[in-house]
Amino acid sequence: MNSKFRFLFLVPFLMAMQCDEDEIPCGVEFSNNYSVTIENINETYSAGETIWLNAEVSSELDNSCNNNQPEVVFDSAIFATGFFVLKLTNELDNLNAEVVGDYNVIFNVGEAFSSIYCVEFVYFTPELSEDSLTYNYSVGISVNEPGDYCVVAAFRNNFDDLPQENNAQIFEPYNSLDNNIKFMSCNNIYTRNGTDGQYFFSVD
Repeated sequence: MNSKFRFLFLVPFLMAMQCDEDEIPCGVEFSNNYSVTIENINETYSAGETIWLNAEVSSELDNSCNNNQPEVVFDSAIFATGFFVLKLTNELDNLNAEVVGDYNVIFNVGEAFSSIYCVEFVYFTPELSEDSLTYNYSVGISVNEPGDYCVVAAFRNNFDDLPQENNAQIFEPYNSLDNNIKFMSCNNIYTRNGTDGQYFFSVD
């Protein structure tokens, strides 16, 4: 059974090209939505079982230097994205999730993205299709330790719509912070509001 949901990805370091020294800088504007499918959606997975997330997005972006005409962008780094894998917990003060360290990642389509900054999430670039119309990725994650988990966007507001059967009931025993998921990564505290757009699962 497949579950489709979409998310908006806002890249903080988009290319900007100067149209004129006296004008406001212009460039491509990222406003596309990924269309994501969880290939093997389930409530409970076995330890080490792979969960597949597949997605595509249009390769065309509006260019404000060219009257907002869409154009194909050939730099896959512009479309880099990622997600946190979190373990839900009631054992932390003012936090109800923690970043998972013991998991595996497989890239069927796309590849890992390197960063000079502290990164504690799955960070990757998609792959341009042969017809250059879309960027695509197929990423598998597998968690080895039993427990309750969720996958959330690494960049705020990435996930746009509530997926069908996202197993939100798994979060109920951990909902102690005003319907927020709060966790720490690289010494910063992150918050995700509610269960919309998150994917929850258990590992036995």
